[in-house]
Amino acid sequence: MSNYQRNTNLVICIFAVLVIGAISVGLISYYGSSTWNWNPATIDFSFEADVGATNETVTLDIDIATGGVNIVFVDNESLLYQIDIEVLNTTLETDGNPAVTFVSNTIRLDYTTAGVNITLGSGVNYTINVDVTTGGIAAVLGAGAHVGDVTLGTTTGGVSLIMTDDTVLLGNATFGLSATTGGISTLVDLPTDVGGSIECAVGTGDIDITAPGWTMITANHYETSDYDTASQTLTIVVQVTTGDIDAIVT
Repeated sequence: MSNYQRNTNLVICIFAVLVIGAISVGLISYYGSSTWNWNPATIDFSFEADVGATNETVTLDIDIATGGVNIVFVDNESLLYQIDIEVLNTTLETDGNPAVTFVSNTIRLDYTTAGVNITLGSGVNYTINVDVTTGGIAAVLGAGAHVGDVTLGTTTGGVSLIMTDDTVLLGNATFGLSATTGGISTLVDLPTDVGGSIECAVGTGDIDITAPGWTMITANHYETSDYDTASQTLTIVVQVTTGDIDAIVT
């Protein structure tokens, strides 16, 4: 079995575990802790747009008060975005329908309580900014993903980020992952010739970094040997106030 196949299998196995941990927090917040006593009547909304004449970097900007956000990429050059949103009927009664806009090269969703699945295509470059107050965020960057800076943050909940070496990075990218109370899990397989750095910090909790072949700068900071000399770099910063961090970088 090739290294690529082993890495891909590892990503798939770990992704299954990480997404369950990250998104379950959002689902509990979204549906409530006693779902068997509650009627989860929901309405589904779907928004989709093609790339068309768009040829500049597109920003994905998502702001959800309570719920879960899941982001994936597909190898489809014509797709700009497909966003599927599940909203409780009770939320619709108080807050109205969700709306996705695309203005000035920014895809924007700002809503209160929802479960959101986002699919992005391979025809343009993206920067990503997702904020969930209470809930979970999961993102998978792989074949078809062309990304620059990525920011994923939650106040209470979990964050999961997976990146395979199929990802096309833009310039010197920075991934910022944060949680005030909760946990963060990340697995990153650097593309060829990209230098990498990961630095993690917690107020109260544990940090577990697995970085084979990387140089330990401090107990919570690792870099590849070519980070200072590579023509392109990825800097990963992970911060949790109360909770745990699990990171694997290769």
